[in-house]
Amino acid sequence: MSVVVVSSVASSRLFLQNNAESAKNMLISSIRKAQSYAISKKNSLTWGVCLTGRTIRMYGGSCGTPTIKDDYLLPNSVTISGLSDFTFSNFRGEPSSAQSITLGGNGQNFNLILNMVGGLSVE
Repeated sequence: MSVVVVSSVASSRLFLQNNAESAKNMLISSIRKAQSYAISKKNSLTWGVCLTGRTIRMYGGSCGTPTIKDDYLLPNSVTISGLSDFTFSNFRGEPSSAQSITLGGNGQNFNLILNMVGGLSVE
């Protein structure tokens, strides 16, 4: 029986760590997609990323009233801070503000840094 309990605990921790990893990958994907859409002037919209409640939103238009949106609901086990509403410039893909975003869950923490020229690094 103790083997099952240990296995169950290890599986739960791995699942929670995967939540944080998945959220990090989704955030990176949202940022890159919005940047790519802005550079190509897709649908002649302003493209950006924001946090609305527990939802990461990649949008065309505005965060509050998007014309197009791609939402990702963060699992309850994942925390996020430092993500503010930002957009990308057309053609060059530069963000309207630099971002220093911390995302974590169950012992895993990721720092995503988006600089003013649109470069993204993950620590």
